[in-house]
Amino acid sequence: MSDRAEREDTIRVLHVDDQLDFAEMTTTFLERESDRFDTETVSSASEGLNRLAESTFDCVISDYEMPGQNGVEFLRVVREEWPDLPFILFTGKGSEIVASDATSAGVTDYLQKSSGNEQYELLANRILNAVGKVQAERQIKTEQNRFKALFDHLSQPAVEVRYEADEPIVRQANAAFENVFGYESETMIGDSLDTHIVPDNRTDQAAKINEHVQSGGSLDSREVVRQTTDGLRKFLLQNAVYDDGSGGFAIYTDIADRSERKQLLERNRDLLRHTQQLAKVGGWEADLETGEQRWTKETYNIHDLDPAEESDPSVETGIEFYHPDDQAVIEEAVNSCRTHGESYELDLRLITADDEQKWVRTTGEPVYDGDDIVKIRGAICDITQQQDRRQELEQIETLFQNTQDHLFLINVGDSFTIERLNPAWEDTPGISAEESRGQPIQDVLGKKQAREVKQKYRRCVEQREKLEYEEQLQFGDEDIEWQTRIAPVVINGEVEYIAGTCRDMTEIQKRRQELSELKSQYQTLVENFPDGAVYLIDESFEYIHARGEELEQVGLSPTDIEGHTPHKVFPDELADEVCKQYKQAFNGNTTAVELEYRDERYRVRATPVGVDEDEIGYVMAVAQNITEHVEDKQRLKQQNEQLDEFASVVSHDLRSPLSVAEGNLELLRAECDSDRIETIDSALTRMDDLIKDLLRLARTGEQVSDTEPVNLADLLQNCWQNIETTDATLQLNSSGTVQADRGRLAQVFENLMRNAIEHTEQTVTVTIGEFEDGFYIADDGDGILEDERDDVFTGGYTTTDDGTGFGLSIVSDIINAHGWEIHLTDSADGGARFEITGVK
Repeated sequence: MSDRAEREDTIRVLHVDDQLDFAEMTTTFLERESDRFDTETVSSASEGLNRLAESTFDCVISDYEMPGQNGVEFLRVVREEWPDLPFILFTGKGSEIVASDATSAGVTDYLQKSSGNEQYELLANRILNAVGKVQAERQIKTEQNRFKALFDHLSQPAVEVRYEADEPIVRQANAAFENVFGYESETMIGDSLDTHIVPDNRTDQAAKINEHVQSGGSLDSREVVRQTTDGLRKFLLQNAVYDDGSGGFAIYTDIADRSERKQLLERNRDLLRHTQQLAKVGGWEADLETGEQRWTKETYNIHDLDPAEESDPSVETGIEFYHPDDQAVIEEAVNSCRTHGESYELDLRLITADDEQKWVRTTGEPVYDGDDIVKIRGAICDITQQQDRRQELEQIETLFQNTQDHLFLINVGDSFTIERLNPAWEDTPGISAEESRGQPIQDVLGKKQAREVKQKYRRCVEQREKLEYEEQLQFGDEDIEWQTRIAPVVINGEVEYIAGTCRDMTEIQKRRQELSELKSQYQTLVENFPDGAVYLIDESFEYIHARGEELEQVGLSPTDIEGHTPHKVFPDELADEVCKQYKQAFNGNTTAVELEYRDERYRVRATPVGVDEDEIGYVMAVAQNITEHVEDKQRLKQQNEQLDEFASVVSHDLRSPLSVAEGNLELLRAECDSDRIETIDSALTRMDDLIKDLLRLARTGEQVSDTEPVNLADLLQNCWQNIETTDATLQLNSSGTVQADRGRLAQVFENLMRNAIEHTEQTVTVTIGEFEDGFYIADDGDGILEDERDDVFTGGYTTTDDGTGFGLSIVSDIINAHGWEIHLTDSADGGARFEITGVK
């Protein structure tokens, strides 16, 4: 066994995966993440079950897809034999069905394999968490058993009660209670403790004790008389109270045994004194020799543990409840107390058994036996609410210090003095937030202005109502328009302060003017926008203007939209998308997106609108109905698909009889010699050419979507070799590159080259060159008459007896599919010149 496996905190992991190379790599990364891991790998579920039967493991990792049994089937078998063993499904097959099946089968955790090394760090954390939780649960059970043993074997009579209708109802009593009082605990559980042990003449005293306990008070060795089966006896009563006063433990010490009572009393006094240091807290005591701790009921409650089900924890397990970042602090404090006798009081974070984070205040001090420290006793209190309140106050103070609004607090008194001003007032002429403290408002505002302000303050105090108003106040040489809100602050039933906020309306008035101007600028556009709507949106994504013919078409009016945000008007999914577009527009980007609303399709374009050169104040959104356009596009696509299918069928059905005719023609040629054979051969060749051109024509209209850089010189050389050139000459004046569909562009060049060669009886030269916006193909042949140029691109048009008339039609369709244009003119040598423009 390796050194890693021999460590006490080693985590033994069984990894089941039919891909052993992946499992070995996982082992490497896990052991790199933590030297606690000791990993063993097997390649099947059956091997995994054998290893589990032979050895002990802390966690199982399993793949899902494996020969024989898959991961979930393997999990079900493991759960039957080892129900508490952590089992993590680490699989490349991720689906809701697999996750659901694994969860139903009792999987501890579910993790999908992915690329990158981060998955191993995540897997390591999942293993540590799963194993830690199981170990903690085992420890909790151990501590529960120890606490139960402590309670049951406590030498003093002890009983736990919970108050119901002011009566102390017995929950449990230990063996010492049964022996001393003579009552069996089973006969008392569920009954009022007082009805069994309080004498008739002591009921008033018992009622006062109950009232004291329910208020959270504790009893420090109060002498009481109680009824036992052997008669009345005197006891010293001590208790440990739940923090909410709902119950607690009562401990009785027989006064007759003075020596035992004295020792126990001193210990309990110390324990209770620590428990009461922070009021309504839990107490604890740690024995340094055994390492065991004793917790009070409230200590268990703070940790979200049930003392009836838990045994007493050790010092180490108690420390493990603290937040990982705080464990070193509490551990150092306990060690210092243990070795040097240093008391401590700390505010730390606690992670409870229910995985809830709490802030606690914990104290501890040494207990001496002579010169030796033998124990540590202390207290623990849940201060989460105080901590939350402190954070809340810090947040409020942060807001007070950093908000741009002008905040103030006025002490009502006789003269309305300034209690506090926030730093935003420093930008106001003649105002210092620090120097204004304690000054009457008339010293700051002047008598005339203060008189008007005081009237509003008095009204706020008398009516105890919030007030909102606009006012004009002069500070220095500036008159400032303010929007003011004030509210009374009531303390002990009296209005002690007035809290308020002032907002400088200068910028707001400017915004209002800008908005008015924008509305005027866009008014004509938005009210007459066809098949759509126009919106103006402010920074809070609120529609401040909405007009257009399309609003009425979908059952909306401007009042339904203006003053609302998208989520108040449109379905959430649609609103989320438009808000995303508006956000990009406020960042300076123009966006466009297609959306569906009430069975209509819209193209929405969002554009930033600047109020000056440096600031975007609004967004204009234009929504245009493109439903018909989308439907037309879809119909065209369907027609193209149908045409392509038709052309393929026709091509297939015609080629078969054409092949039969060509075969029989060859046989006929061998049997006889006739000029009609060549005529038939020519007709069949023309039919084959027609089939090819029809098929090309049906497919050339498809829009070009996938393009690539195409070198014209290389492509032209290949095209020239693919056609019957006879004595024709190719002259290349182009070496550039265009963005195109290479195969379909080759069809263009081959058709135009073939057209130049076949439509002249002389030897022809084909020239290909470039110009700024595209390229051209020219020849020095017979040319094309000007009055025929509009017809040459029409399907079926030809000037030769053996032509199909589809060659130039195919060329035109391919050019248009690229988004280019083609023009026919005369070449410099009198032939034809085809110019293709709009080319990248």
